[in-house]
Amino acid sequence: MNKKSLTYAFFIAMLFTSFISQAQIDPCLTDLKDGATKTEQGYYDEAIKLLEKSIEDCKLSASDKIQARKLLIINYLAIDNLEAAAEGAATIMKINPNYEPDKLRDPIEVVMLFAKYKRKVVLRGSFSGGLNNSLTESIQTYSIVGDDDAAGLDNYQSTSSFQIGVAAEYRLHKELWLQLGLQFRRSGYKIDIPNIQGRTVSYSEDLNYFDIPLSLKYYFLNFKFQPYVEAGANFSLLSAALGELSRDDLSDIVSRNGQRNQFSLGYFGGLGLAYHHKNFGFLLGVNYLFNPQQVNKEGTRYENLDIVFKYYYIDNDFTMNNLQFNVGFKYALAYKRTLNRSVK
Repeated sequence: MNKKSLTYAFFIAMLFTSFISQAQIDPCLTDLKDGATKTEQGYYDEAIKLLEKSIEDCKLSASDKIQARKLLIINYLAIDNLEAAAEGAATIMKINPNYEPDKLRDPIEVVMLFAKYKRKVVLRGSFSGGLNNSLTESIQTYSIVGDDDAAGLDNYQSTSSFQIGVAAEYRLHKELWLQLGLQFRRSGYKIDIPNIQGRTVSYSEDLNYFDIPLSLKYYFLNFKFQPYVEAGANFSLLSAALGELSRDDLSDIVSRNGQRNQFSLGYFGGLGLAYHHKNFGFLLGVNYLFNPQQVNKEGTRYENLDIVFKYYYIDNDFTMNNLQFNVGFKYALAYKRTLNRSVK
């Protein structure tokens, strides 16, 4: 390597202004000051010995270690020791995986060394929301005016509602990510029961949940557009359950909080498409949440007796799964740089 191309390398010594001032009270840092001076003067072998000694003996901060090793790299490049210079760059990347050289102040040879390290996102945050539909299924039906297994007692219908949430995803290995989220979800259903004393009784209910989904997500194709699949578990906490009963010209709003299980553990799987560009990204996905636990709480069927005998309606044993459609955006929160061996 032409040493003349490195004559401007002395500018890196400006980064050691703090060392020069501290050396007056800390002899350990004197070698760093002298190493910077030797680099300016072109005494590269002597500078290397001084810098290596300082790095080994001095208790430097992470930032100071990086600056010291970068000056050491400049000296290695000056004597054409490319292997040692590359090892120095690798050491800096271990100290700070997100390190990037200063393209305006650092010598081009130093910048090119770090250009071999590809920046890779390791942590992303996301915000998403969308619509959902509940799929309600009865396990056992009940009636207080007829047979418990009479037809029409499980006439559940889906209603559309919404969810909104945030999540963080961490890269485990290559395109396999671990995702943890928090979302607010409202899910609902309705049911019409005919022939209750010659009338049809209608009941609808909205249930509000705080969900904590934890999943593994795998992205296919290493392009800006990436299809993905995910699967995981979902822990739900009920915050409110509100129902409305009606028949003819009568209607009542009923709190069902005490008649609903407050906690549930479900499982979900999904697929979607993500678009990533620099720090930003967008997502479009669909998830199916399977909740094996009953929504209704055992032993509470006959609470609110005044409402029960006013409408002749009681809960069935039932479960409620959920189909969710989401759109959202992502933002890269943290990176690391890995050696790209294809770059020479």
